[in-house]
Amino acid sequence: MKHEQGRRNFLWTLGSAATASLLWAKDSRAAFPFLGLGSAQPAKLTNAESRSGANFVSVQAPGVPTIQGTLNGNVREFQLTAQQLTVQFPDMSDGMGMRGRSINVWGYNGSMIGPTLEAVEGETVRVLFTNNLPEPTTVHFHGIELPIEMDGVPGFSQEAVPPGGSFVYEFPLNQSGTYFYHSHYMPAKQVGLGMMGFFVIHPKNPAPSQLVDHDYAYFLHTWKINPGSSIPNTLEMSDFNYFTMNGRVGNGVKGWQLPPMKARVGERVRIRVTNLSMLTHPVHLHGHTFRITDWGGGFLPESQQIKANTINVSSAEVRVLEFIARAPGKWMFHCHFTHHTMNDMDRPPLPGTPPMEGMHDMDMGGMSTWIEIT
Repeated sequence: MKHEQGRRNFLWTLGSAATASLLWAKDSRAAFPFLGLGSAQPAKLTNAESRSGANFVSVQAPGVPTIQGTLNGNVREFQLTAQQLTVQFPDMSDGMGMRGRSINVWGYNGSMIGPTLEAVEGETVRVLFTNNLPEPTTVHFHGIELPIEMDGVPGFSQEAVPPGGSFVYEFPLNQSGTYFYHSHYMPAKQVGLGMMGFFVIHPKNPAPSQLVDHDYAYFLHTWKINPGSSIPNTLEMSDFNYFTMNGRVGNGVKGWQLPPMKARVGERVRIRVTNLSMLTHPVHLHGHTFRITDWGGGFLPESQQIKANTINVSSAEVRVLEFIARAPGKWMFHCHFTHHTMNDMDRPPLPGTPPMEGMHDMDMGGMSTWIEIT
């Protein structure tokens, strides 16, 4: 099927699309793969293992919408619009970072990071893309094996989509795993402004031993925002002062906080991590040992997985961590470069905690969240 730029036979608005296709996994408990970790305790049948393998647990990227599009036969259709947005980062000039600072960013479908796209191996995906930016752009589907015409590189596989223009990306899914999409037009600028999002391809026939109860995802990014400016400096390559997970800054400004992960003791948890910043981030989970089940090329056989509690995620890399929630508590999950857990060398306090008393209290901003296990 040959597609031409400027296709005009589809109409879409952000509001109707959000109403029709924004699907959170809050109440989803259908089956999806997990590679078991083993335990010193006798094996128990978890909620995940007791389900059939017909469906999947929907991915939750805290603070970011997940969309599953519309399935017609074997074709899953998404509508994706690039646009300018305004978000709130903490203004650290007030000493506590509780005041918001409006930052101009770019994203998709009203979100920065863009919505997580979910599909299933064996389907054909059709992405109806509209460019509402003031300059050209494209969409590149990173790591997905597709025809060259759909690769999203201007001058190589397509012409850039002009402001107000549209393009249809369509390709079969012959793989499964954790992938992502991003702009490939002036990427230092456009990716630097937030044009990225997850593209998760679920296995068509997940093995019963691969089931999980919760499937979370985090996109890591860094920012240089000068005092008094609302525009990120996308030319910066090393000196950053804001560090985000899913486009949000740690505990953040009221209304822009990063929601924590949640699980119950004994449940199986997957955390997908992708990094499109200019830096490497060693992500660490407190109180648990996890297996690395995907390095960016799809799920690994159990014999190729490794155990760890900290793993480096370099630029454009994917790591997928899986573990059993073993004990109640609020267990931190954060980048272990300690200055990456700060915002402009400061951070707002956790809810219900006393005000900061010094440098020792600066550990819950930036690239930091937690999983609350009950």
